[in-house]
Amino acid sequence: MNNLTHFTVIAAPQIALKKLSRAGIPVFECKKQGARIAFAVPDDFVQKVFAIFQSPCYNISVQRKSLKTRLKNFAVRRAFLFAGCAVFAAVCLISNLFVLRVEVTGSGAYLKNAVLGIARAAGLKTWAPYRQNGTQIISGVLSLPSVTFCSVHKRGSVVYIDVQTEEEGAPPAGFIPLEADRGGILRQLVAVCGTPLVPAGSNVAEGDALIAAYGNDGAPCLVSGYAVIECAAGVSYCADRESEENLNAAYSAALIWAGEEQVISRTHTVRNVAEGVIYEVKFSYLHTISINFD
Repeated sequence: MNNLTHFTVIAAPQIALKKLSRAGIPVFECKKQGARIAFAVPDDFVQKVFAIFQSPCYNISVQRKSLKTRLKNFAVRRAFLFAGCAVFAAVCLISNLFVLRVEVTGSGAYLKNAVLGIARAAGLKTWAPYRQNGTQIISGVLSLPSVTFCSVHKRGSVVYIDVQTEEEGAPPAGFIPLEADRGGILRQLVAVCGTPLVPAGSNVAEGDALIAAYGNDGAPCLVSGYAVIECAAGVSYCADRESEENLNAAYSAALIWAGEEQVISRTHTVRNVAEGVIYEVKFSYLHTISINFD
């Protein structure tokens, strides 16, 4: 039985069993252990057993609590841990409902700015709930020159737009402006061809045009150049306690998030929670975008 609590008490077996029987307490697994007698009773009678042998001379002790009681105590002691796991799972589920990044892949990746523009027009935006607008995006992308295939799929919080173009010949560049693919501070803008629109040091938002597809004379031209944007981001890292090792792990999580981007500054704060601590790491990194520039 899983609901039996095991006791030991210093008493003659006949006396102990007589007391228990008189109180109507069912007894199991009786065993004599020297001056002690070991026995087990259902959990419902535990308080009665203590009342019967309350005299100090009996020296009663619990040898092993029932499995049912141990499981209950285990759950109570770790209630905050279970609640934290539930909250973490809920956060992960909710975060998957949002779009945190849009990636353009395939042989038509050079059309990234145009594809992202079509996606934004269809309502696909970062840091916003994901909308089932794949058909509208595919229709718009297929209208671009040389595009032969397009698919849209979401994995986690990232939306991937796969674009394939004709393999023969060089991909047509088109008169497409260079646009910021994320917000931040513009640190450097180099326009080999085209007209720069934003001075260095300015704040830019996702979708802002940085280099226009026309020259000084106003005539349309092929855009070529690149921009360096200082962006800000943050990650959270859970640990059992505050330590140098866990701080380094939190910083490593930030580097993993940044990927190939260059991290230029970072700060952190530590918040105590029931399960331990949470490191909040804020960092800045340099993100480079280009068009028709190797």
